[in-house]
Amino acid sequence: MNRLCALIPCVGLLTGLLSAEPLAPQVVKRAAEQIDRYLAQDYSKVRVMPEARIDDGAFVRRAYLLIVGRIPSAEEAKAFIEDRSMSKRADLVDKLVASPGYESHLFNWAGDLLRLKTRSGREKHGLGWHVWLRNSITQDKPWDDMVREMLGSSGHSVSDPAVGYYLRDRNMHLDNFSNTMQVFLGQQMGCAQCHDHPFDDWTQYDYYQMAAFGGGIQYRSADMQAMVRKVAVEIRDRKNDIARDREEPADKRDMRGQSREQSRERHLATRKAERDLRLISRYLNNDAITDNDDRQLLLPKDYKYSDGKPGEAVQAETLFGPKLQDVAPEKRKEAFAQWVSSPENPFFTKTIVNRMWERTFGAPLYDSLDDLKSDSKSAHPKLAAVLETYMKECDYDLRQFQRILYHTQLFEIECMANEPVLGEPVLFRGMVLRRMSAEQLYDSFLVMRHGEIDDSINSSFEQNWQSHVSMVNAVFDMPAKELLVLAETAEQGEKRLRDAQAAMRQAQISLRDAESREQKIEAQATMNRARKEMSEARAQSNPLMSMSMMTMETGGRKNHGLRRASELAAPFDPGHMVREFGGSDRETPSSGHTDATVPQVLTLLNNWQTHPLGNKKYHLPKNLYKMDSANKKLEYLFLALLGTKPEPRETSKYVSLVENYQTLNDLATAIVNSKRFIFIQ
Repeated sequence: MNRLCALIPCVGLLTGLLSAEPLAPQVVKRAAEQIDRYLAQDYSKVRVMPEARIDDGAFVRRAYLLIVGRIPSAEEAKAFIEDRSMSKRADLVDKLVASPGYESHLFNWAGDLLRLKTRSGREKHGLGWHVWLRNSITQDKPWDDMVREMLGSSGHSVSDPAVGYYLRDRNMHLDNFSNTMQVFLGQQMGCAQCHDHPFDDWTQYDYYQMAAFGGGIQYRSADMQAMVRKVAVEIRDRKNDIARDREEPADKRDMRGQSREQSRERHLATRKAERDLRLISRYLNNDAITDNDDRQLLLPKDYKYSDGKPGEAVQAETLFGPKLQDVAPEKRKEAFAQWVSSPENPFFTKTIVNRMWERTFGAPLYDSLDDLKSDSKSAHPKLAAVLETYMKECDYDLRQFQRILYHTQLFEIECMANEPVLGEPVLFRGMVLRRMSAEQLYDSFLVMRHGEIDDSINSSFEQNWQSHVSMVNAVFDMPAKELLVLAETAEQGEKRLRDAQAAMRQAQISLRDAESREQKIEAQATMNRARKEMSEARAQSNPLMSMSMMTMETGGRKNHGLRRASELAAPFDPGHMVREFGGSDRETPSSGHTDATVPQVLTLLNNWQTHPLGNKKYHLPKNLYKMDSANKKLEYLFLALLGTKPEPRETSKYVSLVENYQTLNDLATAIVNSKRFIFIQ
């Protein structure tokens, strides 16, 4: 009998079905109580006491920030504080975990971990991967299934959007493999890509053996190659309509029975088809991978160790966990995906449990987050083992697993006074004090401006992706004659674009050299015409755009200010508020940070987005100015910004400041610049 079922013998949980339905409240309650018992045992061993229980104001703010990624509105905080129900904390946790806000917050975490980039130039695999990942989270797809789908993906992104995981590192298979080992198994193998690992047992040969499971990956589209062959046949047929092939003697035929002239014409037709379709290929070929069963990973040319020779082919083999070797070439990638995500893999469950614990309580359960060993240390080893069982029994449903963690007493007690020592296991006497992430800050200021925002979903990503899928499939299914027409149209558009660019450069020179007002007006008009021509020509040169004008991956322009960070394209541009406060550049796993900088201080003081009372039409100031007394205004301000009502001493100290707009604005600005606001207590 499994551990979670043993805890609740009367409920009868069924492994594999838990992701379809939420866990029963009594199951969650008893599992959380078991976690607290293990923690209590570890406290008693070292003779320490847990921190004190936090009050309702601190709890409601913590719950909203850590579960849905934003502060509560004044109305939400007030409703919770004034609720007299004994179960209100548990009820709030369940409400928030089941809300779209949880999905938004988890998507930010997953995107940072996986280095998701919505925008990837003319290629659209990033957009497809974004939509796939967001839908997977919304649908509570188990983590192991998500990992298997990404690592086992193949083909074009329109048919398998999870292939964006590989295309994220196009032509950099070894870098992708290093990140795979770090993200999903907590293993730091990157050093062994170039030499034997200086601190671990990994050798460079070990690294290549593991990476060889992806040795057949090629970054090109099989669908595009089929399209080229289809057009090549059409080109040959056209030529044959003019002049039929001459018969040649048998000794002048190749092994397929074709005449040499036929073979030559076949080759020339293929080359011409590739040239004719180059603009179509530019937009379609880079959004896919294929698996070449004959391709193998080779040792580098400068390999210097005695266990292999430079340029030698390496056979795929795993080095820990269930042994995987002698895998058929066509099964390598699929076998590796199954091995990584297997419950029997000693690091897969351990890694995701460690990440979920760190995400909930502020520090990892083990002494490291991304460098786990078989003997990694934890201040709570028995609890760590139980949590792995819980994760498996939850069928790797991250929402339900975290729900258990949120129901613990640990989630309701004060933060520890001391900061954890890097590289040493943490004894969790309380939560770890941490600053809001960039996304939490951004979304919290949205709450001030617009109130509850969890239902503000950006559907344009899904719509744009489905439009793109339809058009790409239409191109793949297009008859050869129509493909040639489309290719010719795109070529004409590219020529138009070059001419328009030349006209724009000449107009810029004319505007620079213009002396009279009339000359400047004429030069500006020429520039405007050239700009319009460039826009039309650019659309014509893009085969997909020339089929149907559309707006791709921008996240839309309308109501842009209402959208949470998770509803916008990633990564954010440098200079955006999210990037200013440490938002990830999506170059390395989990690269978002909360380090303080001087520009952050200037942003809080001067950016319109961080002025809580900047526009009287916004939610917070509009409701604040409706209050008919200074005490009510102060209470509302505290609830909106800090999630709690002011204490009597705070009321007496600050009530006079809310009587006029300027001092009220100064008070609000001071609060959002305070540690009390920025940190999650």
